[in-house]
Amino acid sequence: MKLNMRLLGGLAAAALSLFALSGCTFISDPVSQMKVPQLSGDKASLMAAINSSLKTLDATLLRPANDDNSSIFTEDLDNDGIMETLVFYETKNEAVVIHGMILEKHEDTWVKKLVFDGDGTVLDSVELKDVTGDGKLNIVTGYSRGEEKGVKGMVVYSYSGGELEEILTKPYTKYIIGDLNEDGIPDITVVYFKRNEFATIATYQYNDSFKLLDELDDLDPYFNSYYNIVSGKVAANKEGIVLDSAVDSRSAYTTVVVMDNNKLRVVIPGDARTFKDRKIVSEDIDMDGVIEIGILVPPKGWEYFDPETIPYFNSYYKWDGKEGLTFSTQLYNDPLDRFTINFAPEWQERVTIDTKSVQNKSLKFIMTDTGETVAEVSFFSPAEWDRVKNTGWKLLGRDLDKMIGYRGELEQNTIGGEEGRVKSSIERKGIDE
Repeated sequence: MKLNMRLLGGLAAAALSLFALSGCTFISDPVSQMKVPQLSGDKASLMAAINSSLKTLDATLLRPANDDNSSIFTEDLDNDGIMETLVFYETKNEAVVIHGMILEKHEDTWVKKLVFDGDGTVLDSVELKDVTGDGKLNIVTGYSRGEEKGVKGMVVYSYSGGELEEILTKPYTKYIIGDLNEDGIPDITVVYFKRNEFATIATYQYNDSFKLLDELDDLDPYFNSYYNIVSGKVAANKEGIVLDSAVDSRSAYTTVVVMDNNKLRVVIPGDARTFKDRKIVSEDIDMDGVIEIGILVPPKGWEYFDPETIPYFNSYYKWDGKEGLTFSTQLYNDPLDRFTINFAPEWQERVTIDTKSVQNKSLKFIMTDTGETVAEVSFFSPAEWDRVKNTGWKLLGRDLDKMIGYRGELEQNTIGGEEGRVKSSIERKGIDE
């Protein structure tokens, strides 16, 4: 279960987003996900065809690791007006355990057209995208061998006229389908990393066949792993790739790569500017369409305290389009991801934490210019919570034997265009007081 809350405190509007996690996990197999009550005739016919084939093969339907909802993909792959369905299945006691199957719809019947072997023991990803620019959907898959961490293989298939062809195969750590060189034609960028040996980035584009546009093969491989790789806008008008690298179990740094004139270029190297003592995921944190890089920054007044005791702020920066970074936004993220406090724009870099605060006990957020307290977060035993819960404290979440509470001045925001309706700035989910 996940708790998401937002608190606006004080005289300015500061948003408090609160997340609490519990141990609730729900796992279902891919076959049960397809058991939809009262299937339409078309769906029933498709399921009957799939189940018949699986039963004959003594096989189990597979769901790719990158898709929580679907194990059955139905599209007109070759743009000929005939619908196809793609599924993957697993067989036991065979040298090849992963297989794909394509069925075509003919009138009211689904007919098996072909089967093919997958190269691995785990189906990591399946995407149906036009990566050749011909208006037809390609099948892009990622396979791995689960016991061999980091060993993955990407395969791009072209399906046409009832035949399947492999048109690109590459080992990868992460592949990205996009338009990195911004020429309006799809491309595929492959990030491939082996610790202490190599770290490469290569971009391929289709022109009769896939051709290498450019490759970076001199990146520093001396880190533990990539814990986050994301692509998108890295500046207002520039596509790029942001790579978050884990140096060890805690610290990390970030690298930004773009493509200019079909040449890959590192614009922000993984150096002291992006180093952090705690892993922070690069993302579009302020929802403006541009990816930001997170850095750990001590609140004002904490600069000379023991680093282990500092309740760091997460400060996010954008690439400035040249050689530097510009400040974007700041928030407080609990080290154990139990809650997050987002400060409104007018509060950015104007809030600090009282130096008498202690993590996992009590945090007091104050204004740097006046010392005014604008929000507090404290941890209580159940007995302590019973004494204070009606004295202005609100329940934020639970952590083992502790109750996490907050307090501060709250504001109400009127929903635009709906006169008379008022939406509280606190959104509380999954909490039972």
